[in-house]
Amino acid sequence: MKIGVQFQTHGVDAKRFVSVARAAAEMGVDGIFLWDHMVPFVGSPDDSAWETWSLLGAMSAVGSDFPVVLGVLVSPLSFRHPQVLARAAATVARLSGGGFVLGVGAGGFVHDDRLFDDRRTTSERMANFRKEVETLRHAVDDQNRRHGTRVRVWVGGDGPRVTVPLAARWADGWSGFAPLERWRDRKVLLDELADRRPMETSVLLTPLDETADVHAWRSAGTDWIIRSLRPDGLGDFDLAPIRHLLADAR
Repeated sequence: MKIGVQFQTHGVDAKRFVSVARAAAEMGVDGIFLWDHMVPFVGSPDDSAWETWSLLGAMSAVGSDFPVVLGVLVSPLSFRHPQVLARAAATVARLSGGGFVLGVGAGGFVHDDRLFDDRRTTSERMANFRKEVETLRHAVDDQNRRHGTRVRVWVGGDGPRVTVPLAARWADGWSGFAPLERWRDRKVLLDELADRRPMETSVLLTPLDETADVHAWRSAGTDWIIRSLRPDGLGDFDLAPIRHLLADAR
């Protein structure tokens, strides 16, 4: 089982992300991810987050120095164009010299949507997501062929009618959520729809989830446990949850 960390992109100085990513790599994580929101989930709707892809470019040196995978969980296809994402991911993969996980989601966070004046209904947004995931798949394959990169597409979310079927059809991996029982049910559906095609699977655990039982997640068939970290309120990230996960996984 692989252990990853996802850093939320607010409340910490932009320069600190490179050093904290390096600290996580030195601890032995397998993957370092950023989320992709313009506005933090906590705080005021008028707050602002750092721009994710600029940070990923700065963090690419960590991927060069350590055997870690860089990635994003997730970039919303509601405001990130798939052709731009494919090129951005290939660029970071080339800069880091390693693989890159391009996680994508349907979007729908109200404060992000407000910035882009996105007034689509949920059904309209999901219809767009179906189209954009297919476009992304072809664009990423093209960039990988052109540049010899190893960008992998993951679909994030656990909706059984749209999200999981899209992952099964177009993606290299799927990222779901706790609790374990729900994740396991979605994994059964994923396996059926993918016709047992090998896919990476992950669970993204938030600070609201209970302490992870690494052995239970491994038994359920999870390839990755990725722990999301919020800023600690003092301008930094507390890596203690990652240290505990790494110890339990050994």
